Amino acid sequence: MKRTPLVFLSSAREAGAVLVTGLIFLAVLTILGVTSARMSSLEERMTGNMRDRAVAMQAAELALRDAEQDINLSYLPGASRDASGTVSCGTATPATTDDGICDMSGTMPSYTITTITWPQFNDVNNLSQTPPPLDMSLDALPSIKYGAVTLAPPISGLSAQPRYIVEVIKKLVLTGTVTFYRITVRAQGANSSTVVWLQEVFRPETAPN
Repeated sequence: MKRTPLVFLSSAREAGAVLVTGLIFLAVLTILGVTSARMSSLEERMTGNMRDRAVAMQAAELALRDAEQDINLSYLPGASRDASGTVSCGTATPATTDDGICDMSGTMPSYTITTITWPQFNDVNNLSQTPPPLDMSLDALPSIKYGAVTLAPPISGLSAQPRYIVEVIKKLVLTGTVTFYRITVRAQGANSSTVVWLQEVFRPETAPN
């Protein structure tokens, strides 16, 4: 009488089930590994972007201080720069002593990623000027590069040095005309696409009334 070795058939089926289960676990582990690697790469890029933005922010802060020093220096005896500003905001030549210093009397400009645009307006303070529309680049002249006036050393680790412009804002009060300066700074990080803009209103103690 012939007998069938059922025990061997059962072992073969169990071995097949173990193989399938092992392949499923291997696939799951592979997916988890790939996902973990992608998440790690994404977090690394996010951390790098945050670090680069912090670098650009610090550069912009330094440029604000540099602009303040620029304004202060213009009031020293024998200064070569004119802090009173001009309607045309100078020209794109290094020899112009008022490059980047504009007498726009407080009109509000509009901003793009690299430029500032002032609309044409009539001076509400009757200071005898009606400036035409003006576009100014914040990545080239006539904006002022960090250290160009103060001779501060370049900031390392940046794709480009910060640049700034200064608007002279004259306000009529009972005692006369008060002069303020609105400083606008554009700074880049190590990556040129990392851009920070900062703006402040500044009035030095030596500013004329």
